[in-house]
Amino acid sequence: MRSAHSCTLATLATVFSLALSPAVADAKTTFVSPGQSIQDAIDAANPGDTIKVQPGDYVENHGGTYGLRITKSLKLIGLSKPPATRVRLLPGPGQTNGIVVEPEVPGVDPDVEKVTVQGFTVEGFSNHGIWLQYVNKFKIIKNESINNLHNGIFPTLSANGLVKRNVSYGALDAALWVEASENVRVIRNELHTSPTGLEITISKKIQAKKNHVYNNVVGVGLYHPEAASLPPLGDDGDWDIINNYVHSNNLPNPVSGGLVGELPSGGGVLLLGVDRVNLRKNEIVDNDFFGIAVIDFCAAVGCSSPPAVDSAANENSFIKNDVVGNAGNPPSGGFGALASDIIYLGAADGTSCMSNNTYDTFVGTHPGPC
Repeated sequence: MRSAHSCTLATLATVFSLALSPAVADAKTTFVSPGQSIQDAIDAANPGDTIKVQPGDYVENHGGTYGLRITKSLKLIGLSKPPATRVRLLPGPGQTNGIVVEPEVPGVDPDVEKVTVQGFTVEGFSNHGIWLQYVNKFKIIKNESINNLHNGIFPTLSANGLVKRNVSYGALDAALWVEASENVRVIRNELHTSPTGLEITISKKIQAKKNHVYNNVVGVGLYHPEAASLPPLGDDGDWDIINNYVHSNNLPNPVSGGLVGELPSGGGVLLLGVDRVNLRKNEIVDNDFFGIAVIDFCAAVGCSSPPAVDSAANENSFIKNDVVGNAGNPPSGGFGALASDIIYLGAADGTSCMSNNTYDTFVGTHPGPC
């Protein structure tokens, strides 16, 4: 005979099963083939559906400023197997952004919840390749962003996301930029041939781990809020930059004017007036100007008035990084005196520390041990 307790558990299990089963039953998978419209499938989908796209080239002709726009919970899966086959999204008439994920009315409607974009090659858009704003619980996995001319992959004003195993190159700002976002993991991406390979600004709790960053003007740019397009969140920081391979970032700057155009070539990891960064166990080699540079934002750019956020770099830690073979060919313009594996011109307030790093040359005042 079963006990009353076991009967209660069985009843609860039945109730939960019945409650969950309609949602599972309602979710469906739609397939799209070349010659069909991916956007039509997105528009017809219900929240929670999956859309799988067969390999081929796709050009949408819907009259919007985007190639594809997602405004609901959805899994958009390209059935790519590069280099043999790709699902490639190319610009249609008037389209400046590739894949956009946002609420129907951004900043007014609730955030979009639970979106996956996987397996797409987004190429040749004049603004962003993959752009998310006001999105919670997102996954951007195994995509390619090629020659999208502002940012390649750009999660902004979003939270609780994973950006993993993407390839992004050919942007004129950042190959991958996390801006004004919280709790985002950036893992095992290949980022190259852009002014900044991986950029992080005005964000909280960001983990960048095991990324391959090369052939940029600056490999990893951790920039002060004044360098971004949005106001500070407040209490920004807690950025873990761990086990990344940052090398050969010696691309001549393809941009003139603005902060992007002022970036000198040959930089590995640049901390420009940011706080609470943990830089640990990275390999940072063969960058012509510096491996790691820590600089007060206003000292670097010459602020005309005090910024809203302190411009010094505070509360940062640098532990067990391999920073060698840098500074061999600094750019012209007086940078030669600074060229070094590590340049530390951060705040001397005792809040930052360095321990067990490997380097040959150092410019500045060494902070205390961690």
